[in-house]
Amino acid sequence: MVDNLARPVGQRGEMRYAARRDANDGIITEALRKAGFQVHDYAQVGQVPDKLITKTLPCGTQWVCWVEIKTPKGKLTQSQETFRTVFEPRGEFYVARDAQEAVKDLYERYTGCIKPEYAR
Repeated sequence: MVDNLARPVGQRGEMRYAARRDANDGIITEALRKAGFQVHDYAQVGQVPDKLITKTLPCGTQWVCWVEIKTPKGKLTQSQETFRTVFEPRGEFYVARDAQEAVKDLYERYTGCIKPEYAR
């Protein structure tokens, strides 16, 4: 069972709040895995998006995208917005609010990185 309540967590004498998982986290994560993406969970780390999504390109290199999971009306925090400004222009940041839409959009980004000589 996932604890969905924020609570203070001590870390080297600092106080911060444990990350809360959005209600749609499990649904989106499972949909991405079923679509063939590897999903690396960073939700408890803080200061980075919830997930790092990876998939091997046909040329053998890894395609990556940081994914922040939000409910339909959820807003990004200031640190998430800062992260977004760095990684979104490179196509490496995505805000997921719906499982089907996330799979479609991330698969389009992935296939867009396949070099023509490897395209089928």
